[in-house]
Amino acid sequence: MARLTAAAGAAGTVAVEQGRVTGYLLGTPRATSPWGPNIWVEAAGHAANEPETVRDLYAACAGGWAERGLTAHYALVPVTDPAFIHAWFRLSFGAQHVHALRAPGAGGQSDPRLRDAIAEDAEALALLDPLVALHQQAAPVFSSLAPQDHKTNLADWVESLADADAKTFVAELDGRVVGCSHGCPVERSSAHSSLARPPRAGLLSWAVVEPDARGTGLGRALGEAVLRWSAERGDAATVTDWRVTNLLASRTWPALGFRPTFLRLHRLVAARASA
Repeated sequence: MARLTAAAGAAGTVAVEQGRVTGYLLGTPRATSPWGPNIWVEAAGHAANEPETVRDLYAACAGGWAERGLTAHYALVPVTDPAFIHAWFRLSFGAQHVHALRAPGAGGQSDPRLRDAIAEDAEALALLDPLVALHQQAAPVFSSLAPQDHKTNLADWVESLADADAKTFVAELDGRVVGCSHGCPVERSSAHSSLARPPRAGLLSWAVVEPDARGTGLGRALGEAVLRWSAERGDAATVTDWRVTNLLASRTWPALGFRPTFLRLHRLVAARASA
């Protein structure tokens, strides 16, 4: 909470009944790209005794945010109480993104089509890199996030492959790299923070398979490889996240045993001129 209240542009309110605080809501803005003019209610940025109080708190805050031109509203909400999720839905928020968790480790043998990535794989990995962004730009995700240029991707993969605390796996068919997955400590992720960051956790941060190689079981095998790596690290949990409208991810990762912990909810509102 100290980090959130100290953030530039933070604004919120509390609910008080008979002299008792019964809820609070705090919004903080992020950089405009890629989120648009935004305000975020982070995992630690809201709590209430009753679900309906959330609606009152949002109503008290949202007008001021809109007057500031902050029209893209996001909220990270735990899935543990469906009534609170439903309260946000009745504010016209919808589910955009899932955070999920499972125990590390995977049964069975590793897929022989997979191997550890080496430094010489950087070029092949950089060529795979845009596939996720391109997939998510298409229906039904419609993400506005564009792929990075090849030079940037290559530099990122050279750095990642030299990282002793992370692990990359590649999948090969007919001697050609057609997929990859990447695991790292969850502390590397800004998306998994505060209450949404379990202690001693590994992160399945990236996985992609070329379109022609999908349906071969490589996506699942690449996920399992990161789960084994996370178990070998001694992690207490492995986490990942995905867009709910990404049909591939939203089917593959739950089938691998990942269970939702938080939903990122989103709505767009019309800007309001300040008085």
